[in-house]
Amino acid sequence: MSTQRALVLHSKDTPLSLDTVPIPTAVPGSIVIKVLSTYILSYLSSVLDGTLPYSLALPLTPGANTIGRIHAVGPDATVLKPGQLVFCDYTVSARDDTDSAILMGSHGGAAMKLMQGEWRNGSFAEFAKFPLENVFLLDEEVLCGRMGYSVEDLCAMPAYLTPFGGLSEINLLPGETIIIAPATGRFGGGAVTTALAMGATVVACGRNESTLSALKKTFGHTGRLETIILTGDVKTDTAAMIAASRNKGKGADAYLDFSPPAAAKSTHIAAAMAALRPFGRACFMGGISGKVEIDYLSLMLKSLRIQGRFMYSREMVVRFIKMVEKGNLRLGEEATGMRTVGRFGLENIYEGIELAGREKGWGKQVLLMP
Repeated sequence: MSTQRALVLHSKDTPLSLDTVPIPTAVPGSIVIKVLSTYILSYLSSVLDGTLPYSLALPLTPGANTIGRIHAVGPDATVLKPGQLVFCDYTVSARDDTDSAILMGSHGGAAMKLMQGEWRNGSFAEFAKFPLENVFLLDEEVLCGRMGYSVEDLCAMPAYLTPFGGLSEINLLPGETIIIAPATGRFGGGAVTTALAMGATVVACGRNESTLSALKKTFGHTGRLETIILTGDVKTDTAAMIAASRNKGKGADAYLDFSPPAAAKSTHIAAAMAALRPFGRACFMGGISGKVEIDYLSLMLKSLRIQGRFMYSREMVVRFIKMVEKGNLRLGEEATGMRTVGRFGLENIYEGIELAGREKGWGKQVLLMP
């Protein structure tokens, strides 16, 4: 049996170990890929040590979304073939209950049985097995040939794909205005990029003035980006958001929230909700644990819609990849401001985790390249 190197978490009280394990076998309904590049989450250390209440079945190999090359295919694959360049999504839905999903190698979510069994291990290894429906063929001739993208450029796609799930969920349309707050983290900044690519006007809000300035420098040429430095005063921030929405004083059409856990007591949610026009939509995709306050009467009188969204659907992934391959959403540092600040092998994973935790704002990614 062929073997590979893989990072394995045996206990939340011990560090990851670099083990020699069998290369997975491509059984029906699966694809085995050679991992080219996968990104390191900024909060990965909190997942591994249990600080974040993510459900894990141990031992396991951590993981994230991955760019890889197909190593082997299951007998029921009809299009995918060994050697092809692919994007692999670690959001795995139960085949007999698509309402339940896990993050492979990261979070058992609502379908813990999947993590306890077939889809326990993620991509922090030389080879990884993914469900057949989670592997998406990339047009290598177009992306790496004509467009000149590197594997590192392609590995940044999840920063845009995740917010694309929320933007699609509330049906953001060209010409509409959307508030994104906070807009200075990995997914908030990615939401700015994606919403602009979808033809919207964006009001990007946050407290990090330098990151907002970088977004303005990168996307100012579109003429559809306004930035607001949050003051913490609801009335002041609401007025600024309404004025920036360019909607005759009525407010924005939509709001996308990527609040981190530490923002539970922040005032920006109240300000953004107040800055929505009648029949506006809001989508929550952040990580706050617990309750936030919503103005009930305003919600009712303005007929507002609030929508939660966990990640995205398979159909959304297909549409997103088309946006990238057709050039609607450009990749690379020049087009988006996203740059790779660290590349690490399996043996240096803790250096990568430390850097990812330190460089967690928009425009920076840390990659694991086995």
